[in-house]
Amino acid sequence: MADNSNASDTNSGIRRLINAGAEVAGGAIGGALGFLAAGPAGAAALGAAGAAAASALKHIGEEASERLLAPREKVKVGGVLALIAAEVNTRTAAGEKPRDDGFFNSTGRSAAEEVAESVLLKSQREAEERKLPYFAHLFASIAFDPTISPALAHQLVKAAEQLTYRQLCLLRLGGVKQKPQLRKTDYRQQGSFSKDLYQVLYEIHDLYNKGYISYGGSAAFGPSDVIPANITLQGIGADLHNSMKLGDIPLPEIIAIAAVLS
Repeated sequence: MADNSNASDTNSGIRRLINAGAEVAGGAIGGALGFLAAGPAGAAALGAAGAAAASALKHIGEEASERLLAPREKVKVGGVLALIAAEVNTRTAAGEKPRDDGFFNSTGRSAAEEVAESVLLKSQREAEERKLPYFAHLFASIAFDPTISPALAHQLVKAAEQLTYRQLCLLRLGGVKQKPQLRKTDYRQQGSFSKDLYQVLYEIHDLYNKGYISYGGSAAFGPSDVIPANITLQGIGADLHNSMKLGDIPLPEIIAIAAVLS
């Protein structure tokens, strides 16, 4: 009886945490709760890899639900956990198989639990809440991609944390193959810069210095060397673009940035 009571308390804690994230997760909450609360029959339907993914997420959810979180932190952590669980559930139900290379299984704490904890901790502290759905996409992508090692997964999560939301938008802009609306020359001869322009140029140059973008072979030593039409994703920048599903960023937000760089 005591064990059943403890299990009930645990499930209630996860349910409260996920429900607290309704503002972030919206309609994903139902699917998330069903995925994390799946019993033996549900686990069998998910398959071994799916059940391992659900177990890892449930365990990290249990830990998160027991932390002392401020009200807004509960919204962020609960929302991202719900989005992750709902996406993994949807992809598994559609026939995709979570990775079975040991990421979710370990004699000790699994790599999946460590990466999920990192995502939730960074979500807890993230002030730009528009980034939160993309944190969730990042973990869900890692859960299905065995080419992303645990070490690379931690690197990607850390990189995502260090970028502003506008830099995520800029990575999305860099992922667009045809950029006819963007300026095709640098700004070296420009005498003055509006605040709208120079703040974007600084963020682009930061991405360049991190090695996430290039300008097709042209070297850049400062923000005035940015060539908007030549921005190309590379390395970690391309990984972030794909794994965070930055293609989901609303088009009007990309257009607004492109207008500054025209």
